Amino acid sequence: MPVSKPSKRLSGSQLKTLSAVVLPAVLLATLLSACVTRSEKLSFATWGSVDEMALLKPLLAEFTRETGKEVELLHIPEGYFQKLPILFASKQAPDVLFLNNMTLPAYADSAALRPLDPFLAGDAALAEEDFFAQGLEAMRWKGQLYAVPRDLSNLVVYVNQAMFKAEGVPLPDKNWTMRDMLDVAQRLGGEKLQDRDPQGRRFGISFDKRPLFWLPYLWSEGADLFDPGFTRSTLAEPHAIEAMQFYADLAHRHHVAPREIDTGNAPMAQLFAQGRLAMFVSGRWSVPGFRKSLAFDWDVLPFPAGAAGSIVDVDASGWAISAQSPRPDDAWKLIAHLAGRRASMRFADGGLIVPARRDVAADPAFLAETLAPKSARTFLDALATGRPTRTPPNWGEVTTVLDLELGPLWRGEASASAVLPAAARRIDEVLRQN
Repeated sequence: MPVSKPSKRLSGSQLKTLSAVVLPAVLLATLLSACVTRSEKLSFATWGSVDEMALLKPLLAEFTRETGKEVELLHIPEGYFQKLPILFASKQAPDVLFLNNMTLPAYADSAALRPLDPFLAGDAALAEEDFFAQGLEAMRWKGQLYAVPRDLSNLVVYVNQAMFKAEGVPLPDKNWTMRDMLDVAQRLGGEKLQDRDPQGRRFGISFDKRPLFWLPYLWSEGADLFDPGFTRSTLAEPHAIEAMQFYADLAHRHHVAPREIDTGNAPMAQLFAQGRLAMFVSGRWSVPGFRKSLAFDWDVLPFPAGAAGSIVDVDASGWAISAQSPRPDDAWKLIAHLAGRRASMRFADGGLIVPARRDVAADPAFLAETLAPKSARTFLDALATGRPTRTPPNWGEVTTVLDLELGPLWRGEASASAVLPAAARRIDEVLRQN
């Protein structure tokens, strides 16, 4: 199996980019002492819930039985992206690590990962054609593949069908628009209905100030957060200002989306489960919990179209090989095992993910209409017009600026036209550091 060697070593400034949060010295010492014992095993680092670990551990044991190679699982459920830089800086990076496309640029740009194109091209059992092109594209940086995708992630609109039926509001069709969404939200959760539910005020559509949830509003109106080369922010352009104002207005002008003061910071998923939210913008990760807990009929719709269409994220999570790994061929064998059809089918069990493999996503087990949501194909249909969330290597610093500068807009204290120019200037300063 061909091995691509890194072109350069991590510099001090690049390590600083990777280490946006510095851990206490005691934790560093603990991590280092734990890592020393891993030299004889293939190490694999990931985050993940208890349910995910229950799927993963048997697959790792299966790999050991088939290859004779032991795997040490470094499960880091909290603070994963704060602890990984410490492992890299201490020369104790795991052989294989789980990343998503929004954090991958910081590692790929710092030559901390091995390009995987030679491995994939030389593998007789795995090929590019096995995966959705969008998933592979999400895991590329500057034209090179740095991780093999396990899953795809995109946003859809979960709908409380029982609420629609009770109010005599027909479900929108798949070609609905932003204006249609606003109209439905007003009919199902506007201020006129706030006294009708003894359990608390009801809302038409969810609201979340994290970029993942407002970027589709931006993209669907033909706007963006950055220019293609990450040289400047485009948040202050007219289409961006209009899109962001529309989103903020859902809560503060039209009163169809919950403000923090309305809900006491209750999660949107909780409001939906309580029957207080007619429509909930979320990803496939919500399916397993909803299948277990929801007592009403529900389904999913595509995200509504703006001036540029319906454009949501096509993000991915997958497996990468550290440039520090002394056993890259074995690391690739583990990735190939986890990315195979058999393992991918198990990851797709329970509805947690949209599989990155075409054959698994097309399997009746994923598309079965006997399980909610009946319109599961909506997740796949959205890939045609979706796009990966492209981020610069210092994305963590950009999100810090967004949290600070957009706060007045999300709280209804200032307009988009007043807030976004300053936010764009601050982001430009951060981008220049690259």
